[in-house]
Amino acid sequence: MDLIEVKLKTDEKVIKETLSRIGIANKKEKILFPSCYLYEKDDKSYIVHFKQLFLLERENAYDNIGPEDILRRNAIIYCLKQWGLIEVDEKLIEPHNKFIFVLGHKAKKEWSIQHKFNVNKARKKGDQIDGNDI
Repeated sequence: MDLIEVKLKTDEKVIKETLSRIGIANKKEKILFPSCYLYEKDDKSYIVHFKQLFLLERENAYDNIGPEDILRRNAIIYCLKQWGLIEVDEKLIEPHNKFIFVLGHKAKKEWSIQHKFNVNKARKKGDQIDGNDI
């Protein structure tokens, strides 16, 4: 599994909050499913797709991450880079031309954000995965 290491150029809370507003949207019901999270391990930071978190954090996890998931992750990383939030070698995230949904900060109150990875459960094991406590 390829993890993309990134260098944070701003406070990690800003990155976590931003990631919580990027993902798959049900516009009719105003539900957003965030796609990626900030994963920190051994003093390194990575942006990972939530399906990668299952593989990293659970024994016998079912590996169902596909090419579309990787394209979405790469596009999200590219946006974070373009917005000046992180540094990353662009060669590592090619291609990065997939459409992604970004919920505006002001509209966040009107939407339900539903996480597919239980960050709090993983954190109980002493992990440093985050994204749900913003």
